[in-house]
Amino acid sequence: MKHILCTGCSFTKNVRFNPDAPFNQGPEDRYSWPYYLQKELGDDVLVYNLGGATNDNVSMCRIIFYWIKKLIKEGVDVKDIHTIIQWSDPTRQSIYITNNNPIEIIEKAHTLMYWENWREENALFFLTGGYAPPDDALAGLGIDNAVKYWELEVNWDNILNQTISWLEAWSHLVLFCDKNGIQHNYMSMRNPYSYEAREVLFGAPENNSDIPTKTIWFDKHEILKPYINELPIDSKLHWHYKNYNGLLEWTIDNCEDILPFQESNGLSYSEYLKIQPNGWGHPSPQMMEKFIKTELLKNLNIN
Repeated sequence: MKHILCTGCSFTKNVRFNPDAPFNQGPEDRYSWPYYLQKELGDDVLVYNLGGATNDNVSMCRIIFYWIKKLIKEGVDVKDIHTIIQWSDPTRQSIYITNNNPIEIIEKAHTLMYWENWREENALFFLTGGYAPPDDALAGLGIDNAVKYWELEVNWDNILNQTISWLEAWSHLVLFCDKNGIQHNYMSMRNPYSYEAREVLFGAPENNSDIPTKTIWFDKHEILKPYINELPIDSKLHWHYKNYNGLLEWTIDNCEDILPFQESNGLSYSEYLKIQPNGWGHPSPQMMEKFIKTELLKNLNIN
């Protein structure tokens, strides 16, 4: 049996990740692309949805690495493992915390736990999401001031820290997969690569997918340059919409008469813009199904 490990942010699973239920796809009105991938490939393939709301890119690399190791330990042949990662914005990150918090606080906080016996360790990765989280999500952990300071005063103005951590983790995963003959593929929530996307804190400016050029902003920074040619950004392993755009831009351009977003509430995209001027949302189940049938299966050579 083929095991396909999928992860990403809320564009992959718009609920928190549950380590006890990796196959859980969330409520029906939030079914995402792994659900429809499973539906298309049938019972001979097992698709894991390891995504979770506000996941950062380093956590995505880590969770895939841990689950590959878990499957190998359980006797799965590496040739039967395939990974697909949906990148988020580089600004996001996670913070590892070990301060013996009561389990009820850990489970309620905005966290990620994905190793075996995590409850016994009483530890967690707190997901910042790239913004200052609400006070009630932080007070019980005793990290409210620290995280808010980091997000508001450090994170957004110094994203090279998160970016280089992402590229280092990704490089490790690529080398590990290649060494072990594991098929690996990538896509993104929106555009994290083009110069033009970087200038507006990522995503196509004005949601116009024709504005971003086929450039990579990493080459403006010496500490990032060594990774550019080591990663499969501009390769058949990475699905892009036009010039490095992602699922958001693809959804906006291809929704036609289909409900565009989970948040659309029956509205067309033009109607949706009247109540949500930034034009953002999570692709609807209908768009996710279309994405699998017209894009992912066709472009990523999934057997």
